[in-house]
Amino acid sequence: MRKLFFSAAMLLLSQVGFGQAVNDQAIIPVSVTLNSILRLTVVSGGNIDFVVNTIDQYTSGINAGGGDARYHTKFTVSASQDFDVTIRAEDASFLGQDNAANTMPLNNVGLSIDDSDAGGVAGTNWDLAVGVLALTNAAQDIVIGIANAAAGDAAQNNFTIQWQLGTMQGAMNGSSLLAQSLTPDRYITNVFLELVPK
Repeated sequence: MRKLFFSAAMLLLSQVGFGQAVNDQAIIPVSVTLNSILRLTVVSGGNIDFVVNTIDQYTSGINAGGGDARYHTKFTVSASQDFDVTIRAEDASFLGQDNAANTMPLNNVGLSIDDSDAGGVAGTNWDLAVGVLALTNAAQDIVIGIANAAAGDAAQNNFTIQWQLGTMQGAMNGSSLLAQSLTPDRYITNVFLELVPK
């Protein structure tokens, strides 16, 4: 009798165990890694070399605004976030190579920024420095990204710096190279283009 009762109890318990709903679950971690892309590439014009050898160039300067590609620096920006681009000279003045005591004021060199090759639109994707800037050793914004619109590829963010020397335009030195009576020499400084994330 006991065996029969025990068998019936086991049968009943096994039916109850199989009759219950099974609640099963799995946990799947999902992660997203966003790597920062901030790339500034100088496409052409990585070395600007002004050679002044006429009195007209001493008095009127050399202006690349007329389309002289020798005095253009083309660069692109690929960025996964909004950005600014700044420019600055390494030194407080141009330094003579023949004689280190010779210096030339940085503001004899000017620049303007052009976006005619860009797929983006000024005022929509970024704002550009207006007019002719004088070269300084303090960082100046030349491309100012607009919030939530500047990030993009090199086709969107394609810019040209148009360099000029001794033209006395905009913020440049108001005296001609001739009036400054600078000592003949080869004057050099490094200029840094910097991509600044916002």
